[in-house]
Amino acid sequence: MTLDDSRAAWQFTPTKWHTVADKEKFARHYIRFVQARCPFEMFHKWFYERMTHLFMHIAHYNRFGFYETWCDTAEKRFAFVRHHATFESMGDAAWTWSDVERTLKGWIIESGILREYEFEASTARRQTSLAIAKAALSELADDDVARLVQERGTSANMPNIENRVQAFSKTTIQVEQQQLFSI
Repeated sequence: MTLDDSRAAWQFTPTKWHTVADKEKFARHYIRFVQARCPFEMFHKWFYERMTHLFMHIAHYNRFGFYETWCDTAEKRFAFVRHHATFESMGDAAWTWSDVERTLKGWIIESGILREYEFEASTARRQTSLAIAKAALSELADDDVARLVQERGTSANMPNIENRVQAFSKTTIQVEQQQLFSI
């Protein structure tokens, strides 16, 4: 489902307190917000106030707390979208926004955005791990770093240290980098 879909395709039901247009406005903004990777500039007060009533969210004290809980890192954004993709909506659409929840869940699943968020979260975790490894390695002497890389890249069946040193000296810079990334 894209932003260009006709309004009829969404089939929202008005409630006693909200119109179909209110539901459409929220759904369209939600899609733009998620596609833009949840920027705070798009996390308007009206959007936050409605979001706290959907997908079993709570207020988190205020808009800033909600945003910090769900949107300020790639991993949190992935959890946010995954939560919505797996949420089981309840209630009658004439009384709740369950029709909006179901529509947005369908959009998340069909659009592939969840896989994109998962990839971004995985990349962010790797970058964090790499930064931690680099910081830890920077505190070690060069000999210790070389020994760690050597041990990491050496197969268990090399019988003596001379073979290990030869294997290490033949390792290219690219392979060393790959090994460091996997630490």
